[in-house]
Amino acid sequence: MSGVVALPSADYVICGGGTAGPVLAIRLSEIPSVSVAVLEAGIDHFDDLNVLAPGLLTALYGNPDYDWIFFSTPQPHMNDRIMGHSRGKQLGGSSAINYLAYTYAAQWDIDNWGSLGNAGWSWDELAPYYAKSEILTVPGSQAATDLDTSYLKPQIHGMSGPIHNGFPDEYEDGLALAGYTLLANLNLHNNTRSYSATAYLNPIKSRPNFKVYTNAPITKVNLDTHNPVPVASGASFSINRTEYSINELSGGSFGSPHILELSGVGDKSLLSPLGMYTVVDNANVGENLQDHVYMPLGYEVVPGIFILDDLANETIFNAAYDQYVANHTSYLTLVALGGAFLSAPQVLSNVTEQATFVQEINTTVCQNPGSTDLTQEQFKLILQDFLAGKEITQHMNFASGTNPESANDTTKIFVSPNPGNFFTLLGVLEHPFSRGTVHINSSGPSAYSVIDPHYLEHPVDIKILSKIALHIQNTLVQTKPLSDLRVGNVTVLQPVYNKLTEENVEDEIRRLLQSEYHPAGTCAMLPRERGGVVDERFNVYGVQGLRVVDASIFRLQPRASLQTLVCAIAGQAADFIKQDSVKIGPHGHRSSHRPHGPPAQSQSSPGAWSGSVYLL
Repeated sequence: MSGVVALPSADYVICGGGTAGPVLAIRLSEIPSVSVAVLEAGIDHFDDLNVLAPGLLTALYGNPDYDWIFFSTPQPHMNDRIMGHSRGKQLGGSSAINYLAYTYAAQWDIDNWGSLGNAGWSWDELAPYYAKSEILTVPGSQAATDLDTSYLKPQIHGMSGPIHNGFPDEYEDGLALAGYTLLANLNLHNNTRSYSATAYLNPIKSRPNFKVYTNAPITKVNLDTHNPVPVASGASFSINRTEYSINELSGGSFGSPHILELSGVGDKSLLSPLGMYTVVDNANVGENLQDHVYMPLGYEVVPGIFILDDLANETIFNAAYDQYVANHTSYLTLVALGGAFLSAPQVLSNVTEQATFVQEINTTVCQNPGSTDLTQEQFKLILQDFLAGKEITQHMNFASGTNPESANDTTKIFVSPNPGNFFTLLGVLEHPFSRGTVHINSSGPSAYSVIDPHYLEHPVDIKILSKIALHIQNTLVQTKPLSDLRVGNVTVLQPVYNKLTEENVEDEIRRLLQSEYHPAGTCAMLPRERGGVVDERFNVYGVQGLRVVDASIFRLQPRASLQTLVCAIAGQAADFIKQDSVKIGPHGHRSSHRPHGPPAQSQSSPGAWSGSVYLL
């Protein structure tokens, strides 16, 4: 391998060009006098039809050109099954491969973050950054009627941001029958996916103070320990087997703890046996992993209704593909997601059942012996919202069959293993109680971390999921007009599923549980003594000039798709960074942004230019 090559330094080095990285890049490079570099392990698929055409998204899962293809450890509470985890391997990260759902976190989700000890965090503080990130295409009157978009309040949405969202022009009546049709990250001018790379990076590629390095996997952040507080002094990465270093992390919920631990920031008792020097001993790194999980149920659909399973027919698919290539119309513009957030009183059948179940959950949460004081603090907030009638689940639909028995093979999970047309309803657990971990088990940077989500470890999770699944079967699919679309008066299940009963529902959940691929929380923004890795302004505890900006900083899993919230927090983080670089200049003096040019090296300038920030 070649020797280390020093690249031109940058004031801000963003280690990871995933969902958050491009947001940081566009906001920080607005200042002409500073330089910004983005390091991304994947490549740029900005013109790739598999990414851009919504109906082709399932081709991305399990494909190493687009997907990191992570796996969990065997999960003892779900029959030792291994869960595959798709994460985007390209500029734009997982925003380039997700199901395009665009939902906000609830106001109380963000307010709860502040309640856990993060000064200045509330819905009111974050809401402007949601609006700044999006451009809503308001549906026309006919679409609004057909899709029942009465819930949509355009006044709270952004109208001039980078990420487009709206409703597909091509839709079927049946797609709106499971609640409301979800907003999707769609650019309706050309019916393509709108995601972080195309929305944020494409418009700024010509900026002279901005540079993107692709195929550049990060090996570690270099920490200078000559000072009382270690200083982030460079990032090491490789391109085509040549090692580079650059002076300036957004790695995601799996990637950020991985890079921190490789850099010597983590639990000393974990790092030392791997022969690694611990720069900052913080056992919170890689802990607090949370994920949205769901129980699916699939039903056969009556003839005459288009379902995405129809695209398995080669003739239908080829016609749709050719039409999309020609004019960006056809069924390949469909996302086909609907959903509704429901509270416990909406899921449970009567007042007596509600009272009994609430008491059972309350007792289980308070008496669970596996909980710590820190997790109990989180659990009390979740329970408080549960008792107040806040949403506990999102019922969603896929206009296709699924294969949940193949959770360990993401190439199969969204493809029905059975002939016929099927429609799948998902019961999503929005606020899980189980907490997992992500840790390295090798000092080699290319070795994947060990991902152990501890699915269903907390007994409350399966209790709530059981009620959610039974509600889907016994109430939701029995209700018109949804019931009219099902074969045999809603009695014909896709063959992989069994009819649920009070006696078998937990066994069925353990057999079929699936992840929404929403990992969060592994570098939590909390006071350090309460489980934190970063402070309320994204700074890594114990290191100067290093921040983490991605879903790993979430303290509690929100009621939402993660992409929208990640874009919002990244916008807020960019403002924090700008504010802090004005307050403190080189050697600790107050300063404005310094002239463009390479930052001072920390070896010769102990204070280091404060704007020289490494962003995971």
